[in-house]
Amino acid sequence: MIRKRYQVVIVGAGPSAIFAAHILSRNGMESIAIFEQGKDIDERKRGQGMELLCGWGGAGAYSDGKLTLSPKIGGFLSELVSQNELMDLLRRADEIYLSFGAPKEVFGQSSDKTEALYQEAKLAGLEFIPMEIRHLGTENCVPLLRKFREAISKKIDIFFETPVKEILVDEGKVLGVLLQNGTKVKADFVICGPGRVGAEWIKKEVKRLGIPSVPSPVDIGVRVEAPASILQKLTDLAYEAKLIYYSKTFDDRLRTFCMNPYGEGGHRNHR
Repeated sequence: MIRKRYQVVIVGAGPSAIFAAHILSRNGMESIAIFEQGKDIDERKRGQGMELLCGWGGAGAYSDGKLTLSPKIGGFLSELVSQNELMDLLRRADEIYLSFGAPKEVFGQSSDKTEALYQEAKLAGLEFIPMEIRHLGTENCVPLLRKFREAISKKIDIFFETPVKEILVDEGKVLGVLLQNGTKVKADFVICGPGRVGAEWIKKEVKRLGIPSVPSPVDIGVRVEAPASILQKLTDLAYEAKLIYYSKTFDDRLRTFCMNPYGEGGHRNHR
């Protein structure tokens, strides 16, 4: 049953929402609600339209779960917080994943060989980004998210197939949210983590409310397949090699995105 008021309302049930709920509840916030337009983790059907993208765990629930433990890849948090703060946040997030069953093994640790790879890439006009990766594996993502769900649901209210229509605001102060079914839920704070699926919704909301925003570009790329023996030098040393190239004509930045050593048919976990 939905209460009329919460201290915190969270829109979405992807990683950012799950972590926000976990941290807030762990630090004494007593009334928290998550509203998610998709289904619970055990009710989602992999490969079926929006169910693949929405629901507990977000679009990454069925990914191979590579956790990049470096501030140099993904996002722009380094523009908002210091390098030391960012590294501390990464460490704390990694510890939470470990506490819920993430594998202890870390790949891509720096060595003399990775330093040699950096120099070799430089000669080819590329920048090699050394980084550590904790690989959850496709088969581990759903069980891990289920553990998150079981732990969090003891402390907070979670509502599935309950989309939020808009954020309620009066004179610049948030009041709560209006659900698609017409229910108004009051809250002292509202956290929005709708993910890529909710990008259009959050775009309309920030525009309607006059909230400054910065667009996050979508990377477009191509898939390249090669025999494992050709890429083995990279994957044995770096596991998930991140290489950056700057075009000489327009100085466009291009980078490798995801590697699947010895894999077949996408981002499944074949080690």
